[in-house]
Amino acid sequence: MKKIVSEPIISVIIPCRNEEKYIGECLISLLNQENVKDKIEILVVDGMSTDNTRNIVHNISMDNPQVILVDNPQFLTPHALNSGIKNAKGKFIAILGAHADYSSDYLATCLELAKQHPEVSCVGGPIISKGRTPFAKAAALAMSSIIGVGNAKHRFPDYEGYAEMACFPVFRRDVFDKYGLYDESLIRNQDDEFCFRITKSGGKVFISPKAKSSYFVRESPLALFKQYYNYGFWRVAVLMKHKIPISYRQQIPILFYLTVIILVILGLVLNDLILGMLLPALYLAAIIVCSIPIFINNQLNAAVWFPVAVIVLHLSYAAGFFIGIIKFIIIDKLFK
Repeated sequence: MKKIVSEPIISVIIPCRNEEKYIGECLISLLNQENVKDKIEILVVDGMSTDNTRNIVHNISMDNPQVILVDNPQFLTPHALNSGIKNAKGKFIAILGAHADYSSDYLATCLELAKQHPEVSCVGGPIISKGRTPFAKAAALAMSSIIGVGNAKHRFPDYEGYAEMACFPVFRRDVFDKYGLYDESLIRNQDDEFCFRITKSGGKVFISPKAKSSYFVRESPLALFKQYYNYGFWRVAVLMKHKIPISYRQQIPILFYLTVIILVILGLVLNDLILGMLLPALYLAAIIVCSIPIFINNQLNAAVWFPVAVIVLHLSYAAGFFIGIIKFIIIDKLFK
């Protein structure tokens, strides 16, 4: 049995709950890290999983004592992150996900990037999305396209430079002393809020395609809808907390769908089919045009599912954002 170092260079924190399909592969990719595998601890902060997640982690930890299972009785992600940070011993803290795997040099690359850029608070890579089902593969392509997610820098695989956030970031430990912990009132988007807190105070986030990881997209339209609905809903809470104006990119989905609904209703009332269907038809046509390169690259199943994935991304985020406005801006102000 390998003995874990008493003072690891890097502490990896993985919040999870019911991730039996992914956690084993994730841990194996981390245990095979080059140059740093004997200098890390891996804290799996589990929200009391009801599937086989805990057994998988326990069995792996039997031969790898650097893997430590930490209970998260509150179930929620921000509580898991803060618990992991408080228990971490490393000089650097990596916030990673169970729904992902990592290149063998991911952590070593992030440490080297931090060394090369002493001015930054955290480093990481862009989000490289993958899927295991035909729908998930299409959704992964949508998440890397302008029509799917707009111009967010951390969504594009070749971008290197400063960004608003990093995927699977590695922080210097003193960042949490300087900026505090994750906001436990945010069930989702606590990572967005924390990175904004850093940049608002003058800190910097740096991403590089040299730091390679893969994120596994939700496997069904319903699962993806729930995920992006929550992103939209809790994004409003982050904007309200920091009094951030709603950006153009965030306005587009909700304004578009509200416009579509209004035009469809007017078309029905006025018995004008063209008025009601023109904008939805143009929208669908644009998505189909964007799916043509996927078809040309012999990804027929992904091309068929691509329009569905884009619509799910847009509609779910818009719906969540709209309900978030009602909750955090209208209702909370009325009853404050």
